[in-house]
Amino acid sequence: MKARNAQNIQLPRRRFLKQGALLTSGLAVGFHWSSAAVAATAPQDDFEPNAWVRVLPDGTVKLVVHKHDSGTGTRTALAACVAEELEVDPMAVEVITPENPFFEAYMHPLWHVFSTGGSTSISLEYDRLRQAGAMAREMLVAAAAARWGLAPADCRARDGRVHHDVSGRTAGYGELTEAAAKLPAPEAVRLKAPSEFRYIGKLRHKRDALEKVSGRLRYSIDVELPGMLVAVVLRAPVIDARVEGLDTTAALQVPGVRQVIRVPARPDVLGGNQEGVAVLADDYWSAQQGREVLQLRWSQSAFAEFDSDALPGLFAAAIEDPARPLVRSHEAGDVDGAWPLAARLLEADYGMPYKAQNPLEPVCVTAELADGRLSFWGGVQVPSFAREAARTICGLGEEQVVIHELISGGSFGAREAKYWLMEAAYLAQQAGKPVKLMNSREDEVRALFGHAATLHRLKGALDADGGLSALRLRALSPASGEQWEPGYDDRPDQMDYSTTEAISAWDFAYHTPHLDLGWVRYETGVPTGWYRSVSFIPNVFAVESFMDELAQAAGRDPLDFRLAHMQERPRHVRVLQEAAELAGWGRPLPQGTALGLATHQGYGSYVAVVARLSRQPGGLRVERLSCVVDCGLAVSPGGVEEQIYGGLMWGLGHALFDRIDIRQGAVVQSNFHDYRVARMSDMPEIEIRILEGDPDKPGGVGELTSPPVAPAIANAIQRLTGQRLRETPLDLGLKA
Repeated sequence: MKARNAQNIQLPRRRFLKQGALLTSGLAVGFHWSSAAVAATAPQDDFEPNAWVRVLPDGTVKLVVHKHDSGTGTRTALAACVAEELEVDPMAVEVITPENPFFEAYMHPLWHVFSTGGSTSISLEYDRLRQAGAMAREMLVAAAAARWGLAPADCRARDGRVHHDVSGRTAGYGELTEAAAKLPAPEAVRLKAPSEFRYIGKLRHKRDALEKVSGRLRYSIDVELPGMLVAVVLRAPVIDARVEGLDTTAALQVPGVRQVIRVPARPDVLGGNQEGVAVLADDYWSAQQGREVLQLRWSQSAFAEFDSDALPGLFAAAIEDPARPLVRSHEAGDVDGAWPLAARLLEADYGMPYKAQNPLEPVCVTAELADGRLSFWGGVQVPSFAREAARTICGLGEEQVVIHELISGGSFGAREAKYWLMEAAYLAQQAGKPVKLMNSREDEVRALFGHAATLHRLKGALDADGGLSALRLRALSPASGEQWEPGYDDRPDQMDYSTTEAISAWDFAYHTPHLDLGWVRYETGVPTGWYRSVSFIPNVFAVESFMDELAQAAGRDPLDFRLAHMQERPRHVRVLQEAAELAGWGRPLPQGTALGLATHQGYGSYVAVVARLSRQPGGLRVERLSCVVDCGLAVSPGGVEEQIYGGLMWGLGHALFDRIDIRQGAVVQSNFHDYRVARMSDMPEIEIRILEGDPDKPGGVGELTSPPVAPAIANAIQRLTGQRLRETPLDLGLKA
C-alpha cells in the first residue's frame, strides 16, 4: 500500500450530540448532514438522540452502526472506520444500532431512503465515520490537555486513553467525557494516513464469529415476547387471486391455534403483499398444522393463464416493438450508419429466467402494536419500509416506529421486499398481541419478489482488422423503480438505474466508435424485486458472452480482444491481466480442458473471473474459478475475501441451477429438491487475488463477483465443446 499523508478535514454542517435519552452524561458525537436550509447555524448544544460515537463515564465505548448486517460483516468494517480514528480496538467496543433509525444522517445519500444495499455501505460511510471517530478523539485529547495545562498537540490518544509521554500522565476516555462534552467544536480534524492504520486493512475476523459458531447469536427466530403468537400465512397460490370462501373450523380445532386472520392484498401499497390467510398459534408447529387444514376457495385470476415458458417469444416480439418504452443508457457515434460499412455482423439473444433469493434464514420478523407504537424485532434491512408499513397499515408516524435490529442469516435482496413487513404490521394490529411472522422454505421459494426474467439482444460490427466498430444492446426487463420509488413514472428521464448496471456510461467497459445501449421496459405483472447483483447479472452475462462471440468471429484471443477495446482503464486492465496469469491463460492445458474469461466494473471495484472446465463422464465440470479483484482499500480484508468467495458461489448457483418456473400463474418450485442450489459437491477450486487499488477509497464487494461467473463458464463451454449457450441455467450435461 502506498504511503499517504494525514488529512486535515474541514468539518461540514454538523451538530454535536451532547446528550440523549439513553446517555445522561458522557460524550456522543455525530454528524447531521442536512440540506442548506438547515444550515450550519444550528447551536452546538442541540439535543440529538443519536450518535456515531458514545463514550460513557465508566469508560464504555459504543459505536453506532446504522446499516443492516445480513452476515456480511458490515458491523465489523463500519466499526473499524470509527474505531481507527478514535484509537480504540473495534473488537473491544460495543456495537449498537440506533434507537432512532430515521435520524437524517442515516438516510442513504443516493436513494434517499433508510436502507442497506447495493454494496454501498462501506464506500459511502468510510469518510464520515472516520471523521466522527477523529472528532471524538480530538475532543477527548483537548479535554485531557486542558486538565493538565498542556497544548493538545503535546498529547496523544491510544487504546482508549490520552497520554502525555513526557510527564507520563494518562487519563482514560471515561474520566474525560464530561469535560470533552463541554468543549467547542473543532473546526477541522486530522485523519490518519494509511501508513498509520492499526485496524483498517488489517482485520481478519468478524466481530460476532464466536457468537455464531457457539449458537449464542440472536436471530429473528429467537425473539420471544410475553403473549406472543406465531403466524404463518397461506398466500394466494395463483398471482393476484383473492379469497372467495374460508372455513376456519378445522384450523381452530388444532391445539395451540388461537386465531385465523384474512390478510387482504394491498395493491395501493407499492411492492405490497399477495392476499392470504394467516394462522396464529402458540408455536410454529401448531400454526403450520392449522394452515394445513384450512378450507379455502380462491377466485379466478387473470394470471391463471400465465406461463413463463411463453416469455421468450413475448420478449422477442416486444424488444423490437417501436411502441415499447426505450431508454438509452449509453450512446456514441452512429450505429445505424456503421452497419453497412462492417466487414462482418453478428447478432445474438441472451435470456435468464425468474430466480428466488433463498437466504439461509427465511424471512422472520416480530411486530407489536402497543401504546401507540409499532415495534419490529428482526433483520429489517430497509427501515423506510417499516415506516411505510406503520403509516399505511396502522396510521402511525415515523416517531411511533421502533426497530430492534438483529443480524440476519442472509438476504440477497429478499429482505428488501415489503410484503412481510406489511403482513406483520397488519397481523399485530388485528391480533392485539405481538406476532412473530415466519416463512417456511416453501413460502420463501414461492414468495415472488425475486429476480425478473430478462432478454438481451445484441448486434455487433467488426471492421476489416477484426476490431469492434459498432455495438447495439437492448436489455428487456420490468422496472424495479415501481416497487422502490413512488412516483417513478413521473421521472423526466424515465431511467431505471437498477436495470442498466454495467451498460451505462460510467461502468460499461469497452470502447467502440459507434455504441447504442438501452433498456426496454416490459411489464409482465409478476411481482419482482431485488436479487444479489441485480441487473449486473443478466447485463454482464450478455455483454461478456457476446464479447467472446465477437472475438471468435474476428479470429482473436478473447483476452486480447477485450484489452484492445479498453481505453484509459488501467485498473480494469490490470485485473484482467492478473486473472489470466493466475489461471494460466495462454499456457498449454490438459486435453479435454478449456478456460473462459469474463469481467466487469461495479460498485467502485473491478473484477475478472476465469473458469476452468473439463470433460467428465456424463458431462462437464467446473474445476476452478480464478478471481482477481481490485476493490480499492479493503477495510476488513478477511470480510472482503469471504464476500468474494460467497459471490463466486452465488454466481455458480445462478449460472447452473437457479430457475423459477410459473405455470398457470403459480410458482412451480417449492423447496431445494426442485429449486436446485449449489452444493458442496458442485464447488470448484477457488483462487482469489486481491489487488492493492486506491488506498484512500474502498469499493463494494458484496455483489461484485457473482455476475462474471456465468459468462466465464459459458465462454469455457464454447471453447471446449463448440456450443454457445445463451440462456441460464447452463447445461453441463452436454455431450461433445
